[in-house]
Amino acid sequence: MSLEESTEELPTGPTGRYIVTVAGHAGSAALQQVAEASGDSDCEVLDHLNMAIVEADEAHLALLRSAVEDPSSPVIAVEPEEYVTIMDHVDAAQRSTATVNPFVTIGDGDVEAAATYGDTSTASWGLYAVRAMPPVLHTAPWSGQGTTIAVLDTGIDLQHPDFQGGRIVDTRSFIPNQTVQDGHSHGTHCAGTAAGPRVPTQGRRYGVAHGAKLLIGKVLADSGGGTSGQVLAGINWAIDKKATVISMSLGSSVQPGQLPHTYYEEAALRALNNNVLIVAAAGNSGNGKPVGSPANAPSVLSVAALDQSLNVASFSCFGLNGAGGEVNVAAPGVQVYSAVPTNKGSYGFKTGTSMATPHAAGVAAMLAQKTGKRGLALWNELMLTTQSLSPLPPMAVGYGNVQVPVSRMVLQPIPIQPVPIRP
Repeated sequence: MSLEESTEELPTGPTGRYIVTVAGHAGSAALQQVAEASGDSDCEVLDHLNMAIVEADEAHLALLRSAVEDPSSPVIAVEPEEYVTIMDHVDAAQRSTATVNPFVTIGDGDVEAAATYGDTSTASWGLYAVRAMPPVLHTAPWSGQGTTIAVLDTGIDLQHPDFQGGRIVDTRSFIPNQTVQDGHSHGTHCAGTAAGPRVPTQGRRYGVAHGAKLLIGKVLADSGGGTSGQVLAGINWAIDKKATVISMSLGSSVQPGQLPHTYYEEAALRALNNNVLIVAAAGNSGNGKPVGSPANAPSVLSVAALDQSLNVASFSCFGLNGAGGEVNVAAPGVQVYSAVPTNKGSYGFKTGTSMATPHAAGVAAMLAQKTGKRGLALWNELMLTTQSLSPLPPMAVGYGNVQVPVSRMVLQPIPIQPVPIRP
């Protein structure tokens, strides 16, 4: 979820369709029964998730809901599909001209953290903060090589020079009548943060896992909005394509005490069982509001946003709800420099938990390369290698700032000339 200008009022709430989840052992026969019970012979079936997205009238809907109460029925839940969005807004107060205060790496988990980070002519500030590129004569020996990050968002600029040469292994649009080409800019920016090149066509480095491949699923329209059914279809596709990590900078607001959607939790569980980790934005509703959906699902790793001083950003949601609604980790999310479509200038700044999420996805890809771990084991590795942000409360930052492990060596810092951050 990013904070940027929007010229269109995006819909919220239910779409009118329903997502039916069946037990994992039930298989395709149960999904066929769901289609018949719903009266929607053309319903969309998500085979890896054991879900169907249906249109049903009141009579058919009552039949489906009664199946949930039947212990012999494979139907687990019948829930409304809802609209999701990137929640655009401009927050001028988040603009900063902070400069780098370099630190020296002394070993895994042992970092003398800088009080303030900032972009330099070499790299964006977030890369320093997560140690993807420490400001010393050394860079992390892992790049995410051999891993694939699926970015489910507004697509990507297929003409952008930084994503040529086989970086993108597959694309698919789940938005009717729109190609995967990014007509917004949000998806390109998030993909760039997760896995932009080590040496961009111009300017500073901005990508965390520069050796990872990209899967691009367009689940949000060029307006910045989509539906939870489109998101689930993207997850289903990413599992089929054997993604290592799925990065989702999207969602919808959650009320205090509201439980997670069964369909998101079941999708995330099935992803983990297929060795795929899902990371999602905690939300931009403000730190008096609970973590949004789908990040509030227990099996989705939720990511809060940090500013250049490693304080929690004012817009970042808190883990106020139980049942999985915690913040798990935090990452840089204020005035983040990355790629944008070439017709929008090729590079630009965005702010939000949207920007924190691909930082976490990129670090997860690098940890996957280093350790060979996947799924739940990769989740645990990501949290165990975080940088503590005490005294900030866990409800704000979870286990702490995501970190790339580096070699146990002490190196001399090199001079870095700070570059002012501009909108």
